[in-house]
Formats: sequence, C-alpha cells, structure tokens
Amino acid sequence: MELKDKTALVTGGGIRLGRAFALALAEQGVNLVVHYNRSAEPAEETVRLAKALGVDAIAVGADFTDISTIEALIPQAIERFGCVDILINNAAIYLKGTGLETDLETWEKQFRINLQTPFLLIQAFARQLPKDCPGRILNIADAQIRQHQPDHFAYRLTKIALVEMTRMFAKELAPQITVNALGLGIMLPLAGKEDVDLQAYADQHVPLKRTGSPKIAAENALHLIRSDFTTGTFLRVDGGQYL
Repeated sequence: MELKDKTALVTGGGIRLGRAFALALAEQGVNLVVHYNRSAEPAEETVRLAKALGVDAIAVGADFTDISTIEALIPQAIERFGCVDILINNAAIYLKGTGLETDLETWEKQFRINLQTPFLLIQAFARQLPKDCPGRILNIADAQIRQHQPDHFAYRLTKIALVEMTRMFAKELAPQITVNALGLGIMLPLAGKEDVDLQAYADQHVPLKRTGSPKIAAENALHLIRSDFTTGTFLRVDGGQYL
C-alpha cells in the first residue's frame, strides 16, 4: 500500500507505543485520527506533532467500556476525512490476576476493551471502506501469549483471542483488506514502573541481550501495513525472549 494521503485511526494513539505508531504513519504522509480515553492532553500533543509533519490530524475521545462511544469513532473519522484506510487496534488494559483471583468485573472489563472493541471497530472499518479501496488492519497483541502463565489470566486470554480473530478476519476480508497482528516484547517499561532497569532484565531474559523501542515497534507496524502480500500473520518482535 502506498501510504501517502491515506487516513489511519490509531486507538490509544496519544501515548507510549500508540503515539509511536501514529507519528510513524504521519511521517509517511498519513492523516490521523488519534483516539484517547483519559489522555486528552497527550493526544492533542500527538496531533500537534503530526500536523508539524504536514498531515491533518484530529484527537477523538472514547471510553471503550461504553459501546456508544465506540460506535461513534468511525463516523467521526469519516466526517473529517471521508473514509478510513488503516485501523490500528492498539488500546488495551493490562490487569493482574490469576485464574482464581480474577473476578467477573476484571474479566468483563478486559474482554470489553481488549477484544470486543477491536471486533466492533473492525466491523465498522470494513463496512465503511469503499469497494475499490484497499484497507489495512493491524491488531497489537503481545509476544508473551506463547507462554501460558496465569499471572495476567484474563489479559492473556484476550490477546490470544485477538490473534485468532486476526486470522479469521484475514480470511473473511481478503482480498480487499489485510489483517495482521503484531506481538511485541519489551519496548517500554510498564506504566508506573519507569525506573525499572530494562537492560538488566534483557541481559537475563532476552537472547539478543537488548530491549526493543517505540521506533522498532513502529518500523514493524509499518512493514505489515505496507505489505500487499501479508495477511493473517502474527509477527513476534521480542528479541527471541519467547522462543
């Protein structure tokens, strides 16, 4: 896909890796719809940075526990840009809890945000895309789902299901739309744990003895979005940590 003058919706696009994805697209000439929930100011800053790169961009708020705000996202993007060519399902929550510790509220919240929202947005995205236009969907998963650890029980299940949904939609939406998933390893410290020594962790746990970065995550996202011959793929970018 030629990216210039396309439009992308990036959920959770105001902060952390979402911002990296958004600005990498803006550097390629892609107009942006930057979704946020509570991070309005960072989202507006992402918009300012994107506009400085010469593209158009807007920030749109939506609480993914509220289906009505999810349903309004694509129409708001269409109102500004006509259609959306690229969808990056990046927003997610990461709540701790083993299988026995996870209560129904935690279970439902994670499934609603991490899995139901991408499902609804993919449906809306596919239905609005003109028949003669190619589309790209990228779901941000997690490299660690290859390990069946119970520490983040519901979260891991949502990401496993997201990868399977990626493959199913890849078949259903071909040949017009490609659907891929990106499984990331260590790219940033967890929110609230910015003081953790990631290099020390990588030395012990990552075969390549290094961490990733927002730039590396964005480069791999661009690769999958550009590709005209890749769909249904789960690309792990983890330095070999989960081999």
